Amino acid sequence: DHRSRDDYRVVQGERCKITRHPDNLKPEGEFEKRTPTKVLPGERRTPIRHEDNLRPEGDFERRTPEKIRPGERAAVVKHEDNLRVEGEFIDHRSRDDYRVVQGERCKITRHPDNLKPEGEFEKRTPTKVLPGERRTPIRHEDNLRPEGDFERRTPEKIRPGERAAVVKH
Repeated sequence: DHRSRDDYRVVQGERCKITRHPDNLKPEGEFEKRTPTKVLPGERRTPIRHEDNLRPEGDFERRTPEKIRPGERAAVVKHEDNLRVEGEFIDHRSRDDYRVVQGERCKITRHPDNLKPEGEFEKRTPTKVLPGERRTPIRHEDNLRPEGDFERRTPEKIRPGERAAVVKH
């Protein structure tokens, strides 16, 4: 036994009416609303400073500012050593005997050779560089041919769509 949706009807159930019982409460007098208050930052307690019994006694001595001068260097201390020159020191030549002289350079010797340029000397001619020519693309023939009639899509007229019937519940 198979039943389809068409065998059933949609029926809205009936609701009972709301019953309102009478009461004896009535608003009397003026209605008082809560007044909105602005929230402000809280006040801080002033700090409590306890007194102490410490007092400065006598005169307060301040440091006198001194001018900054360059530092003083300690005297150089040269310690004596026990190294002594023994015998007589005889200087045979004095510095004046020598003079600073630029040395002479020897001449460059060029040996003869048997290599001689023969004929005319050919120079390289400057060539202008031009943009390269592109090769035309090679298209190989194929054996594909359309056979039979070519079927085209027939243009259809656009009509308004069909709407389903509105079902009222």
